[in-house]
Amino acid sequence: MKSNNCTVLDNSNVNEVPITNEEYEHIVNMQKEVLSLTIQEVQTQLILDKICNMLESLLPNAVASLMLKEADSHIYVKAAPTIPPAGWDALNGIKPGPHSGSCGNAVFQGKPQYITDVLTDERGIEFLQTAQAFNLCSCWSMPVKDENATTIGSIALSSFEHRNPAPFHKKLLDTASSMITIVLKNEQHHKKIERMLYIDCLTGLKNKTSLQEELQVGTFNTLLFLDINNFSYINTAYGFDIGDTILVDVATTLKELFKVGLYRINADQYAVRFEEKIDLKELVIDIKKHFTKHTVIIGEIKLKISFTYGGVYADHNHLQYAALAIKKAKESGKNKLHIFDQERDSTQNREAFIAMNSKIYSAFEENMVVPYFQGLYDNEQHKITKYEALVRIIDKDGKILSPFAFLDVAKLSGLLPKLTRVMVAKTFEFMKNNSYDFSINITEDDLSANYLLGYLEDMSQKFGIEPYRVTLEILEGISAKGQKNNIAQLKKLKHQGYKLAIDDFGAEYSNFERVLELDVDFLKIDARYIKNIDKDKKSYEIVKAIVNFSQNMYITVVAEFVHSAEVQEVVESLGINYSQGYYFSEPTKELTIEPLNS
Repeated sequence: MKSNNCTVLDNSNVNEVPITNEEYEHIVNMQKEVLSLTIQEVQTQLILDKICNMLESLLPNAVASLMLKEADSHIYVKAAPTIPPAGWDALNGIKPGPHSGSCGNAVFQGKPQYITDVLTDERGIEFLQTAQAFNLCSCWSMPVKDENATTIGSIALSSFEHRNPAPFHKKLLDTASSMITIVLKNEQHHKKIERMLYIDCLTGLKNKTSLQEELQVGTFNTLLFLDINNFSYINTAYGFDIGDTILVDVATTLKELFKVGLYRINADQYAVRFEEKIDLKELVIDIKKHFTKHTVIIGEIKLKISFTYGGVYADHNHLQYAALAIKKAKESGKNKLHIFDQERDSTQNREAFIAMNSKIYSAFEENMVVPYFQGLYDNEQHKITKYEALVRIIDKDGKILSPFAFLDVAKLSGLLPKLTRVMVAKTFEFMKNNSYDFSINITEDDLSANYLLGYLEDMSQKFGIEPYRVTLEILEGISAKGQKNNIAQLKKLKHQGYKLAIDDFGAEYSNFERVLELDVDFLKIDARYIKNIDKDKKSYEIVKAIVNFSQNMYITVVAEFVHSAEVQEVVESLGINYSQGYYFSEPTKELTIEPLNS
């Protein structure tokens, strides 16, 4: 801060000076730059500092500061890049009130405060000592409000000259305040979504996404799955609310045994992870003893809880092996423990793999890889306006195989790029006869094969398909884990005019920075959050947060697995742009023009 004496400016008529075109240009440029930094996911603090710097550049001989209210109801400096530490110390802890300076008054009254002479204005009595120490002569403060219009702080310009604000300065501060609201709201939603996607909202335990990220390939772990016996019957008999209460009780009881490494990974399934080898048989005995002594009591309902267990010792494929183990345990009966043995448990899988691999090759040879189309219902226009092309295989017996039956085998066999090529060619050929937009799935294997740019261009020219009609759907894992070359390819495809969508968003890694980096056009919310959204509060809150994030970033949202009128009603109430599911359209060889429920 400067130490020269205050200069009195003769600007008494400044309020009569209209904002010039050049000044409006400065304001628009500030908005553009702040929004650009926000979209690029630049750190919040850097953006707030940048706003202060831009304000100072437009009012010479002045300093800018942002102060926010904290839990003690006092305000503290959040950003003031050119104010020295001594200035921060003097400003921190101001209690908003009628005599607390322009910043304190702006927060106290929730209205702009323009003090021309801080040494004589009654609004600055409690601020007088600080003003004298740092030679502050005038101070203009604009309240900063949250999305509910509640005042949470102030943005200020403090000048070393006595001066009145011109309309330009008032507009400048007002715009800065609005930009700060957007930046802070984006940060809050980002943190909320991050928490929701890594923490189970019901129990407070880490969820499957957390476990996936912590199970690093090449690192040894002991992993145990615990599946509650008969939980579906409990839900049916007592209802979902009682079921939720039981799940919370189980989590609390498990915490008594495990202080760390505990997860809820599915509706009625928990997991315990150790970084060293643990005797799983002894561990299960301890869990059984603990739960034998414990009774879940909910009103007049009393229940004993037991589990079926699946365990694995591994340094890779932990989740896959644990899932196979729990499946084997269930086949043996309730309360059993099965520890995965790769030699023993892989034999049956090997036979199934060989059989399915043969079906896939036969499908290629006999031209039986076909696209099926499912409509996307536009919730504003109230009709189907887009389609997703879904791969199907028709086997020798005429049975239609869904991707769940063959995609894993195709991946292990290195056949995913060939499947995608067939799907692109057949889908483009089919869609050349209409003008509908459509989407098609691409995989990480396609990107690694590095053929998409040329192949899509060739197919577009061959069938007369404009790139803007085509949305390329990528799984969330690609966007989060993708190598630099893969990300570069996606950006080039976007530059060529193709749209990008993140499919099954929320199912895996949920890297929001990558979403913004790729400038995706659509987020398709994973089915597990949509299918029970009309009954499940957790799902509702997660979807609401994702929608808020997407709306802030101008990303179109699609709800997958819309299967009932009740689900659709909630989807529409949240402002989700498109609905996809059997309620409107089943996958078929031909296009479903009219929604099934019309």
